[in-house]
Amino acid sequence: MAFWHVRDRIRLEAGHVLDLASDGGGFGIQYCETARTAKRPTHGKAEQRIQCGHCGQTVVFTVYSTALTRRHRFVAYSLGAALLAVAALVYGIGIDAVVSATSPLWPLLLAAAEIALIVLALGFLGYAAMFEYGVRSPRMWRGGPVPRDSHLAMFDPHLGSKPLARTGRASSSIHHQHTDDRPAGSGPT
Repeated sequence: MAFWHVRDRIRLEAGHVLDLASDGGGFGIQYCETARTAKRPTHGKAEQRIQCGHCGQTVVFTVYSTALTRRHRFVAYSLGAALLAVAALVYGIGIDAVVSATSPLWPLLLAAAEIALIVLALGFLGYAAMFEYGVRSPRMWRGGPVPRDSHLAMFDPHLGSKPLARTGRASSSIHHQHTDDRPAGSGPT
């Protein structure tokens, strides 16, 4: 994912879960998908709503502007890089204390601190690289089983040019809504 590459349009998808299946190695989800291409707001964030083509229930999305999405990525990448720098600093300073320590407690504390800092850093860097596309929804699907007759909020930031692999995806029908150039709701915030 290129850091600055954020598309002005994004495909929002609301999925109505029809059936669940599981086998020894994983799970499967069959759902109806209602999709719409939405334009990002010019500033701030805006609410977008998709009405499920299967049952009529509304799934709400919050879509961030291009600048706000880049800012969120920058913060996450910066925190990850800063935590890696702190881990290196703690190691550099702490190695002298470990060498001269008479107690086995100091090496254990240094190792625990290093592991914690590196795991946090990788968490922030991974989040920025894999999940920060400037779309939020309380129903966002991150994978895993979901209840039958519930709704999933999904999105495709690449508008189909780079299809995302979703484990267990088996779509039985797709309902399209027209592209909405106007953000629905109260507007930019």
